[in-house]
Amino acid sequence: MTNRPSICVHAHFYQPPREDPFTNLIPEEPGAEPYHNWNERILETCYRPNAELGNYKRISFNLGPTLSSWMAVNARDVLIKITEEDRCNVTENGVGNAIAQPYNHTILPLSNRRDKETQVIWGIAAFENLFGRKPQGIWLPECAVDLETLNIVAEQGIQFTILAPWQVDVPNGENSSPYRIDLENGKSIIVFLYNKELSTKVSFDKQATINADIFAERLLIPAVSRNGLNSLTIIATDGELYGHHQIFRDKFLAHLLNGSTSSRGMQITYPGLWLKENEVTQKARIIENTSWSCHHGVERWRGHCGCTSTGAWKKPLREALNCLADEIDSQFEQIIFDAGGDPWEMRNQYIDVILGKCNFLDWLKNFGLYLNEQISNRKLEKLFMAQYERQRMFTSCGWFFDSIDRIEPQNNISYAAYAVWLMEQACAFNIPYAFYSLLNKAKIENTNLSAKDLFLEAYARCTIIEPAG
Repeated sequence: MTNRPSICVHAHFYQPPREDPFTNLIPEEPGAEPYHNWNERILETCYRPNAELGNYKRISFNLGPTLSSWMAVNARDVLIKITEEDRCNVTENGVGNAIAQPYNHTILPLSNRRDKETQVIWGIAAFENLFGRKPQGIWLPECAVDLETLNIVAEQGIQFTILAPWQVDVPNGENSSPYRIDLENGKSIIVFLYNKELSTKVSFDKQATINADIFAERLLIPAVSRNGLNSLTIIATDGELYGHHQIFRDKFLAHLLNGSTSSRGMQITYPGLWLKENEVTQKARIIENTSWSCHHGVERWRGHCGCTSTGAWKKPLREALNCLADEIDSQFEQIIFDAGGDPWEMRNQYIDVILGKCNFLDWLKNFGLYLNEQISNRKLEKLFMAQYERQRMFTSCGWFFDSIDRIEPQNNISYAAYAVWLMEQACAFNIPYAFYSLLNKAKIENTNLSAKDLFLEAYARCTIIEPAG
């Protein structure tokens, strides 16, 4: 243990799935010029420069599975550099600085327990496949949290997460971190709270991050001095801030971590290492159904709230996709039960196929199912592919912005259409009547179009040509 104040920068690196489900390719995206799409542009303005500067070794970070899977094909050199920097910390300190993330970046408090478990299990498996070790911590999508989610991540061996200060009810209003949250069955989880003022400054005040030395002197030192003696001061932001959202901030981050803090008596660390050197004695309670990017809880992703100017379409779209998911799950569950399998355990293990660790037919042999003309290998493969699409149709970005007439909600609707097509190839699947009715209520502003029109357009593509597997 050291007497020097501890500082941590956490960066949340993530991109939603941009691939067209019918081609598995990212279409050309307007605004990303001179690059073909936004992934390519952000790679060159953020992910690659930060790797070249060695910033990944000195921060705490999570790398979303839908981003790392794209990088594995399109920027393998950068991905290797990122994982090597985590591995250096494991070698030098005994603990790594990367943490996991649920697979599809869904808002977990809005998911049922089965989906929460699948998202967490898939996310941990993707982390282990990439980094070659088990994760100590997990970054929850949008920091959206409830007790059921925390119980699930603790059951999977996760030790800590990072939340906003307004998401935890701390004793006597204390301004130090971390805290231990008591959970079910004698389990607990540690919650680190990031510093609101510093994180806001870094994220939204461009003038505050022009000079790392001035930032450390005028903002960091006063903030650290207000915290408890053995607390950890965390700055948490989107990772894309450093070079993409704000130019040159990759260099600001490098200087802040390399010299500005150490020369002022502070040490850079990360939660896993901090826990190795310190004991957490304080306890607190979680404030459920909260997030870091919506002060209305999780309303931004299920209805209209003050965070966006328009949002009447969000509620019927979510209800429609929930309705569809229930029907897909009902059919999936019955077929797998009839074949002698455990549908939800199999779905959780299906991540091995998604990650390319084995092909579907070899994977299926592990379960000893009873197959017949109605339940063939090919039909089962379609069922599990539908479950994958049914998971990614709840990607949080589909509800984050003002308009349904954006690529993110349109992608979610396309994933839903593909899931329906796959189910129809596997069984006698009928779309629930309420699904279309709800989609029709999700209107595109200033037009006569609705989410139903977008769904039917996407579904029509399935009937013309079989989507890519």
